[in-house]
Amino acid sequence: METDLRVGSLTDVGKVREINQDCYSIDSDNGLYVVADGMGGHLAGEKASRRAVEIICQEIAASGENSISSLQKAIQEANRAIVTQSLQDSSMRGMGTTVTAVLAQETELFVGHIGDSRAYLIRRGRIEQITEDHSVVAQLLRARAITPQEAQRHPYRNVITRCLGMQMEIEADTQHLPWQKGDRILLCTDGLSGLVSDEEMASISSGSEDPQEACQLMVDLALDRGGHDNVTVLILANE
Repeated sequence: METDLRVGSLTDVGKVREINQDCYSIDSDNGLYVVADGMGGHLAGEKASRRAVEIICQEIAASGENSISSLQKAIQEANRAIVTQSLQDSSMRGMGTTVTAVLAQETELFVGHIGDSRAYLIRRGRIEQITEDHSVVAQLLRARAITPQEAQRHPYRNVITRCLGMQMEIEADTQHLPWQKGDRILLCTDGLSGLVSDEEMASISSGSEDPQEACQLMVDLALDRGGHDNVTVLILANE
């Protein structure tokens, strides 16, 4: 890849959970960046997120393509593998995971996601959420049935409506976006977005020249506010 990229990343188990069910991957050779948030009892969530990330990376590397179709296919293959494993192993029954993946090229991005792990575009200090949460609360917000303030306290705020592992055939949302020098892409699990506001993410990212430092500051802030979930953040800086 010709794009001059700098990457920061950090994951933390948080202050409440015993196991980190988040997983992420940085594959600079293929321009692929992935964040996943697993769910399920015992070790099921951890295995689901790890399996999803592994398969997506393998599929993209094998395809030799950077495209919406290759990303969609990779996510579908990950889903089928997780469903199959949950059917074959009763201890893994009901496991699932979110996933948000970005294929970065010099002037464009391909984004695929399912669940409520997010991707943001930060440009000239302004932040835009470029993924749409697959969650009960997000549906209520889109229907204007609740306010953003009510969403923060809603009892179903952590209930997702779509994830890998839910059913054998499932379709991820995909986007093709332009990006330019100075832009930053931020990927995160809800352990960050649930405790750190979009505006705070933009301020920290824009105020830190080093993406790794920005990741550390964001995770520290989430932990200071309770760290009730695993926290993962990945920042991709187009320089």
